[in-house]
Amino acid sequence: MRFPFLAPFLLASIVVAAPASAQLLVPLTTPDGRVACTQGMTGIGRPASWQALADPEGPSGWVLTETAADPTDSRFPLCINEQAVLRDFDATLRFKPVSGVRERVAGFIFRAQSANDYYVVRVSALDNSVRLYRMEKGKRRGIGGKEVPVESGKWHSLRVIAVADRFEVMLDGTSLFSATDRTLPQAGPMGVWSQADSVTYYGSLLVSPTSR
Repeated sequence: MRFPFLAPFLLASIVVAAPASAQLLVPLTTPDGRVACTQGMTGIGRPASWQALADPEGPSGWVLTETAADPTDSRFPLCINEQAVLRDFDATLRFKPVSGVRERVAGFIFRAQSANDYYVVRVSALDNSVRLYRMEKGKRRGIGGKEVPVESGKWHSLRVIAVADRFEVMLDGTSLFSATDRTLPQAGPMGVWSQADSVTYYGSLLVSPTSR
């Protein structure tokens, strides 16, 4: 799967022109309860099955979740908003880990070039860790990470700041780590990511331009 970039610079141009304090909502669901991102998958296993679920905690009363419940470890479903095409940004994703036996993760994917080529920040409620990976040709390579408690059944806030080759990662208002990587300098879409049988609710994804 490659992303056709049907309207690649619509949101990007708005964000660049916006004041530094502005935050824009990157849609994951529509106000009438439909999936608002492009579904895809890295790896093997059952095809991705993203759905919008009614939930008062989500934007317009909806949250996005992946529902296939396939325990294949190397299965990474993703859902990309193809209008949110950016290189540098300050993004905050709200999520709630709900269940999963093999994995129970949330993921924020950015600078996506294809379903096999992107960065992803993965938050695990089973091994209590937050990690930044570079996915290249469908293979993960760790860039940075930290062990930190991640409670299931609770809403969390993941914040990622990307500027050129530098990345900062925060969880629930606490700075966790910084990392650098120069292998993917291009702008690309962003969205959400999952693994194996994880069931995680994704709420709002807010993005603003960086002031650096």
